[in-house]
Amino acid sequence: MVATGVFVAAAHDVVVTVRNTTVFVLPSCSNCSLKFLQFELLQGPDGVSVAPVDEDKKKQATQPAPTTNRITFIEFFKPQGSEFYALLLLVDERRLVHYELNVQAQTLLFKGSRAVPRSATCMTVAHLQLPTKETKYAVVVGQKTGEAVAVPFPDVDRDLKTLLGHTTSMVTHIAVNKDSSLLLTADRDEKIRVSRFPTAAIIESYCLGHAASLTKVACCAVTPKLAVSTSMDNTLKLWEMQSGKLLASEMLLPGVEVSLAPIDEAGSGASDDSGRQAAKNLLNVSLAVCPKTNVVAVLANYEHARFFEVVAGEGGEYALKEVIVPAEGVKTLVANEPCELLFTADGVLAVSYKKSPFLQLYSFTKGEATRLSPVEATETTTAAFSDFRTAAATIDLVDGEVEALDMLEDGLKKKKARTGEWKKKVSDEN
Repeated sequence: MVATGVFVAAAHDVVVTVRNTTVFVLPSCSNCSLKFLQFELLQGPDGVSVAPVDEDKKKQATQPAPTTNRITFIEFFKPQGSEFYALLLLVDERRLVHYELNVQAQTLLFKGSRAVPRSATCMTVAHLQLPTKETKYAVVVGQKTGEAVAVPFPDVDRDLKTLLGHTTSMVTHIAVNKDSSLLLTADRDEKIRVSRFPTAAIIESYCLGHAASLTKVACCAVTPKLAVSTSMDNTLKLWEMQSGKLLASEMLLPGVEVSLAPIDEAGSGASDDSGRQAAKNLLNVSLAVCPKTNVVAVLANYEHARFFEVVAGEGGEYALKEVIVPAEGVKTLVANEPCELLFTADGVLAVSYKKSPFLQLYSFTKGEATRLSPVEATETTTAAFSDFRTAAATIDLVDGEVEALDMLEDGLKKKKARTGEWKKKVSDEN
């Protein structure tokens, strides 16, 4: 999604949501005993300060964060063998900040910060298992210049390494597959580059078939050879990563016509302007694949939710099948301007919102009767989410969405490479 000041991420049994520069820590399942925690980010000389607990202060609205501390992307994970969680932030598109969350001690510690070159658009966390069985991590950052760089973790202030370049094509999203052997970089030139990791100079394939800039890419855990992507061409596509083969394509928003003309070309009339606006609305997309059921969830422009399933088709090839969800469940999900969605490791669907309830966990069950409903809460989780919603209601979100959209759209106004050039490049390298 375009940075709106609202983010959500999850790891193990913990879900975090960021609103402006406040992070909330909550349980991600009904049987978790985790208490509600709240911290202020990017404050003070050490980069963090604990949020006030005074009841009067809680009722005071948080002032909008200054534009010099605009969070544009987050990652949250628990390193193997560690008791602590890592929270990573991209700030102002040019700074990477690392915090360490200790749930037991109820602390969030600033661990490090570094500048990242040029304008960062996205990031992901990759891992590499050494012969000693030790696991090393790297933060991979995509940039508007078309490059992807690797930052060592946890020592984020050490030298970074340039992994690859998309010539002059802006990297719009980035992902790694389940075992981090493949790095996927989506760009504005309608393609996904699939590279080996960490030797990203070796290209496995290009996934070609979209007709407009890509917006999101995600890998499937249940079927680890597959990935899905969304684009401003109003489609969701399923790919075989190593070959770059297109397996399936589905319309994201049926009945909506988008303009596929380059953004920087003049429109030809009212209908074309309408199509351009429809395409621009598709910049606001959140994409997630359930690690338990292989259900693909897509949220578009704060008001549309679609669900698909990756299924084995005839001849053993995979396809996308729409999952019909009762209208009541979808209506509940898309109310109050949902911003981002994700599946937790347990298959719970977590959705962040601009308005109350601010964050909601959903149970998604398939079968004879597909059901989407809020997770049944225990006394502990009810108290945690009640405290969270009281605190979240005091935060006035920074209204920088229009500016962020315009900046992203401006980044797409570049000369595009012809897809035939990429097909030739792959054949030459193979």
